[in-house]
Amino acid sequence: MRIVHISLENFRGYDRLFWQPHPRINIIAGGNAQGKTNLLEAIFFGFTGRSFRTHRDKDLIRWGSNYCRVEVKFESNQQEENKIILLTATGKKQVKSGGQPDEKSPFMLPLIFTPDHLLMIKGSPVLRRRWLDLEIGPLEPGYTFWWHRYQRVLLNRNKLLQKIKTEQLKQEELEPWNQQLAAIGARIIAWRCRLLAGLSTAVRSIYSQIGGSDEKAGLVYLSTVQLERTTGEKEIYQRFLEGLSRCYTSELVRGQTLIGPHRDDLFVSINGQDARRFGSQGQQRTLVLALKLAQLELSRQLAGDYPIVLLDDVFSELDQKRRLKLVEYMRGKTQVFITTSTEDKNDLPGPAVTVREHKLYKGG
Repeated sequence: MRIVHISLENFRGYDRLFWQPHPRINIIAGGNAQGKTNLLEAIFFGFTGRSFRTHRDKDLIRWGSNYCRVEVKFESNQQEENKIILLTATGKKQVKSGGQPDEKSPFMLPLIFTPDHLLMIKGSPVLRRRWLDLEIGPLEPGYTFWWHRYQRVLLNRNKLLQKIKTEQLKQEELEPWNQQLAAIGARIIAWRCRLLAGLSTAVRSIYSQIGGSDEKAGLVYLSTVQLERTTGEKEIYQRFLEGLSRCYTSELVRGQTLIGPHRDDLFVSINGQDARRFGSQGQQRTLVLALKLAQLELSRQLAGDYPIVLLDDVFSELDQKRRLKLVEYMRGKTQVFITTSTEDKNDLPGPAVTVREHKLYKGG
């Protein structure tokens, strides 16, 4: 996949911009608050209709303007698409693909890599679940729809738990919500396990390549629903229901659902040991690189093409060896956009543009 050109109007600090990026490696250099990350955000927005930085669409509109417009022409598997997104200050969003109104695109999401991803190993389970739900899960058609539906059912069940506690309603009133939660949750868990099975193999291979050692990386799904390796969706559903029954007293005290995909985690290991507790900073960062590159390979396997890659100020957190390993792995596979400081741009292979006050300049 590659972007042929991108055009911006009133996006963040950009007044007008038209850019034809290089089909492979693109280095975007500049100082702080000059517009580097905003440019990556515009690319991501052009594919997805959302930001990877904020939930407030209005933040994307340039100060003093009443709209912003992003147009991206891109191609994948010898197909071309011209996508236009118009966002107004009133919150109205129009998406057109090929000149026709459209809310969905057949093309895959860009792979985004920010310094926050480097916290995935040592951070809380919330970070790993967010990665699963926002980046890995959507590779499975229907995942995002059912994940949102699960969240709605979970919210309603938690409200009912609190009512049972305070208003002394009967436990039986939970049963319809238990069945819905277990059915949708079982589907999500089954999808996650299937996706992670393919991801795990790639992580082991890539970790060895970029780490340059004999250490073995591992990736295991930790579910709050008691699972066996061969558990199918129907069995997960049954075990989910059993778990809800078993946890009822504790859930009533806390007023929240204690098992399900919203509480699950990933166990990431090096030679069988917990990388979160025992891995060095270097090992943890190499593991994160392996996870993200495995995501790249999984996208290729499931969608038939590599997604474009957006690296936002990640290189400032990596040593020279890991920088080069990362670039070398992606070179020739897909189009890559790398933001970096002006001082570091000469250390990276690829044509550079410099961003100053939300304007692009070739070279320095």
